[in-house]
Amino acid sequence: DVTVNINGDEQKGAVTVKGPKEIETDISEEKAKGFLTENLASIAMHRGPRSFDESDGKYKLSFGDDGTHPLGRKLVMGGDGMSSFYRIKDGRIQQINRQTPRMSFSINIEESRKNQDGKFLTHKYSVFYFNPETKGLKDVESYTDGYTRVGEADLPEQRRIINCEEGAISVSTMTLSNHKLL
Repeated sequence: DVTVNINGDEQKGAVTVKGPKEIETDISEEKAKGFLTENLASIAMHRGPRSFDESDGKYKLSFGDDGTHPLGRKLVMGGDGMSSFYRIKDGRIQQINRQTPRMSFSINIEESRKNQDGKFLTHKYSVFYFNPETKGLKDVESYTDGYTRVGEADLPEQRRIINCEEGAISVSTMTLSNHKLL
């Protein structure tokens, strides 16, 4: 079961997630359906299992500084086509930076929590979007995620996004319940 709330407009329904590209819901309202499927696809893609060689291991990794930055040492992803670099501290990613011709962004991890297996789940993070030409700030999103344990999996239970774009604040949430593994 799922409840989507976008600035007070609430939609309820059911959702099935088989993978990032296989999401089915009976919510028909276009904005709520789009918010739900986009966010569940992102969670499924970013939290899904993949080896180091399948992800960042295919790039030439190099350190970009001495590690005195408050968010940790700069790790440059050579050859990824997006001028990506991470900030690593205490063995965990604290910041992700990428640039495309249309936009650049910085994801900043604010809080993570350990699950019962000792693995970290990101609980709070913010994303800053910039105009790649002017370097001016375009948009800010603040995420808060909650999880529930089902079997040996930590599944999304709640996501809240507070967005500020062009002088307007919006708040969107999705709350999932009655989880079942497929």
